[in-house]
Amino acid sequence: MNGELAQIVALVAHGNFFLNGGKTDLSANSTFQFVSALKFARYKTNQDKQGLEIAASVSDWFAFLRSIKATRLWNIAFGWQRKDIPEYIAVSSSGSVSMAIQVDLPDGFELWYPQWKTGAPEKKPWNVEYRSLMFPNSYIRPLEKMDFVKAQLRKTLSLAENFSRRPDVNAGNWAACFGKSLELLDSSTPAAPFHSDMLPAEGYSLEARQVLAAATQAYVFGGMGSWNDLGFKDSQTRQEYEKVTKELYEDVKFAIVMASNSFEQPGLKPVQPNTQPADGILNGLKGFFKR
Repeated sequence: MNGELAQIVALVAHGNFFLNGGKTDLSANSTFQFVSALKFARYKTNQDKQGLEIAASVSDWFAFLRSIKATRLWNIAFGWQRKDIPEYIAVSSSGSVSMAIQVDLPDGFELWYPQWKTGAPEKKPWNVEYRSLMFPNSYIRPLEKMDFVKAQLRKTLSLAENFSRRPDVNAGNWAACFGKSLELLDSSTPAAPFHSDMLPAEGYSLEARQVLAAATQAYVFGGMGSWNDLGFKDSQTRQEYEKVTKELYEDVKFAIVMASNSFEQPGLKPVQPNTQPADGILNGLKGFFKR
């Protein structure tokens, strides 16, 4: 699974648990195992070259969010805008796909964008900075019921498994991978094969845990040796492969976002309506992402 996305899931899930009175510690969380340095900084505009650092650890960031009366965190999924490359291929490269965490505040919405840079020691090569900007509107995608998300993911996984088993495709190892994902959708004790500690012990339903575990298992979009690395000489098979891959990526991404945003706790503030499309704020922020 994409490490940047996994870390966002962990921050959103454990952050909501913390804001609702839970005790959590992400210092040993697997999504930070290759991170050498971490920084959270607030920026006034997307033109600012240097923000105001407010935390150098997750625990300090969570405490800061509580101090400014944050009520909820969200995993924000942006629409893909590029035409030259599919998102499911671009996501194999760090920083190529924009991601963010929305923090709901009394006076607006703060979006935190991760920036991963290499240059640290080999065993922990990443330096990560989360940069924030304020917005007047919420950009979350309205939550779907988990049974709907689960059914949609099951359908797509079945299509991918069946495609993989075709004689002209001959990808039995990938069929087994998708078969495992389907098993996780019905498991009474679902555990993701990677980053099984993304969710806290409480606050998520069994269905949400099943969906996240299955989607993590089916996140096969990497570089060499991944599902993306398959190739077919026959044009029709290649077109079918690209169609299956696009649907698989979109539904896996959707499932991860929906599952991570489904935190439930007694007395929790109701879900904010989606007043603006998430991809609508990307224009003019490309430099902010890359600096």
